[in-house]
Amino acid sequence: MTNKCFSLLLCTVCLSAALVRAQSTSSARELLEAAHQASGLAKITPYQMTANVVVNPVAPTPVKGRITVYRDKDRSRYELQLEDYREVKVFLGGKLYVARSLPYPVPGLKLLRDVDHTWDKFADEGDAKLGDVQHKKVQHVPADCFEVKNEQKERLCFDPARKVLLESMDQHNAVEFSDYTPVGHQLIPRKITVLLELPTEERPVMTLDNIQVTEAQFEGGVFAIPEHAQEFDACENLQPAKAVRAPAPEFSPTVQRRNMASPVIHVYGIVDKDGNLQNPMVLSSDAEVRSSTLEALKKWHYTPATCGTTPVASEQEIEVRLFGGEDGEGMRSRR
Repeated sequence: MTNKCFSLLLCTVCLSAALVRAQSTSSARELLEAAHQASGLAKITPYQMTANVVVNPVAPTPVKGRITVYRDKDRSRYELQLEDYREVKVFLGGKLYVARSLPYPVPGLKLLRDVDHTWDKFADEGDAKLGDVQHKKVQHVPADCFEVKNEQKERLCFDPARKVLLESMDQHNAVEFSDYTPVGHQLIPRKITVLLELPTEERPVMTLDNIQVTEAQFEGGVFAIPEHAQEFDACENLQPAKAVRAPAPEFSPTVQRRNMASPVIHVYGIVDKDGNLQNPMVLSSDAEVRSSTLEALKKWHYTPATCGTTPVASEQEIEVRLFGGEDGEGMRSRR
């Protein structure tokens, strides 16, 4: 009888623990859904968004610019002017057209590519594995936080009262969203701050401020295809290319010492429909870094980006870490 009671008690405890975990996961999804309803821009479409951009805001000479996004249902236009650098992307009729003043994107501007979606994580994380909700303080206010377990681990923190995203954080960066302001019935952050997570401090590396979102009606010319643009097949729910084989480059101790101040090497290329990395460009002034990195890139292979079940070519920005480990450790890839 004692053994039966103990077994029954053990089953009850296990069931209770499972229910608690299920409720925590459900609460995390509810936070995503609530923030999507409170701050997503789909209810305002068509709209125009503008913001001031500052790169390295604490540097003696920060780089300043301006970003504008035009979005109207199944078409959009993104314009970035950052001093002498200009980038335009137009999504129209199932195609993505990209034009730049340089033959490669400026590194470190990933956040800006989908800037009007960065505080609405529902589409990106809705199907991911979500951790338990924990209570913390973020930006001096109580917040509900949980981990998102995807290809890379991320932590999201929400204001449970206003139902908006306060912070997203991975192993390298934190992005803060602040000064939420009503636009129609939606809440929009007026400021976004990107922080580099260092061992002893957080360093601001980019800010967007004076973010403005206004309802708009567009002339057809707004979505005109830029001159000399690269053309890619694309779709709203494009699944990005994923590295399936990415051995890390081998750098000599001399090369590592020489480049300690710049431990991240940026690579740009096109992943074709077969998953091959075409025409990679290594953005480094060190000839040995370029040579070793290009040698490793010859062995890399991807699952190509897809629209539905159709593989498509896509741009790929890659970060190779000078002090990375073997077989892809220290390598991060992003579309």
